[in-house]
Amino acid sequence: MISTVVQTLVITVTLIVFVMQFRSQEKAIKEASYQGLMGRYNDFITTIVDKPVIAKLLFDERQRGAVSEDEATIYAHLLVCYGIIEEAFLLYVKNWIDEDTWLQWSAWLVALSAHPQFKLLPERTAGTFDKRFEEYVAKILRENEVKTVVAK
Repeated sequence: MISTVVQTLVITVTLIVFVMQFRSQEKAIKEASYQGLMGRYNDFITTIVDKPVIAKLLFDERQRGAVSEDEATIYAHLLVCYGIIEEAFLLYVKNWIDEDTWLQWSAWLVALSAHPQFKLLPERTAGTFDKRFEEYVAKILRENEVKTVVAK
């Protein structure tokens, strides 16, 4: 009788451990898949940086040549930075990097946000980045506007 109870407990614990390992492995596979996707996205954006003609085509919303190749290249570089900082933000949200490390990334974001073309990023890419990140960037841009108004 006692051996049956012990066997049942052992089987139950084994199943629980198995289920937990399976969930952990499934999460790791999902994370790896997403990181692979982000890698391909970053490769594409890097291609845009290397080929100003493609950048110009993609970023000239009016298709009237109003965006120079230099402007398109700068925009593409800012987009690469934006994507990298978003990845750091997501690592921070997941508690994979500490607050001090995130604040270093955030300081870089604040510095980039002072660039006039940076303001175009949130407008043109709305809904394509993590919503929480987009809200964080919007907050920084609002703070920049307040600082600009106060300085005048």
